[in-house]
Amino acid sequence: MIVDGLKLTVLGMSVVFLFLALLIAAIQLSARLLKPLSDREALVAASGRTRGGPAPAVRDQGTRTMAIIAAAIAAHRARSKHR
Repeated sequence: MIVDGLKLTVLGMSVVFLFLALLIAAIQLSARLLKPLSDREALVAASGRTRGGPAPAVRDQGTRTMAIIAAAIAAHRARSKHR
């Protein structure tokens, strides 16, 4: 009975190991396939230009983010009151 338990343990650990190895291979493959796209995005970011025009200032982006967060919290609270 102990031998059966050890066999099952080894089988389970082998399955998990193979799954994780396949997952790592898939991530590395997708990184290689998507590298040209990320290089292109890095060039656009380095040039400071986007499709919509010039990039907003960092201070404006932080203010905008805070406004979005505040609006989301208010919407969540308003929705929670109606339940």
